[in-house]
Amino acid sequence: MKAKSLLLLVALLALGSQLPAALGLKKGEKLGGCPPDDGPCLLSVPDHCLEDSQCPIGEKCCYQACFRQCTPRVSVKPGSCPKDQLCCLSATQHLCRQDADCLGSKRCCLGACGRDCRDPVKG
Repeated sequence: MKAKSLLLLVALLALGSQLPAALGLKKGEKLGGCPPDDGPCLLSVPDHCLEDSQCPIGEKCCYQACFRQCTPRVSVKPGSCPKDQLCCLSATQHLCRQDADCLGSKRCCLGACGRDCRDPVKG
């Protein structure tokens, strides 16, 4: 009985160590995404982190104010945002901040005039 439990534990640990690679994550990268970096750039501010593993649980190493710092991660829906080839002539207006603001499978994507909810492209 103990041998089966030990074997199961070893198998689960082995599978768990392969999960980041199976999800397309780099070593030390955490699940989730970074919030948008809308703030003005602060010049001459050194990065506070270089990778996610340097951040507390629930945070990722993200660009905020044009330098990297630990920030609360946001959920990201599957698929990628479509490329926008348009050029906006009006002021930037964001209709969403993150994927969770969008209904169904739509993602919060940056377009020519700001972020809005769009159908993702596969890949």
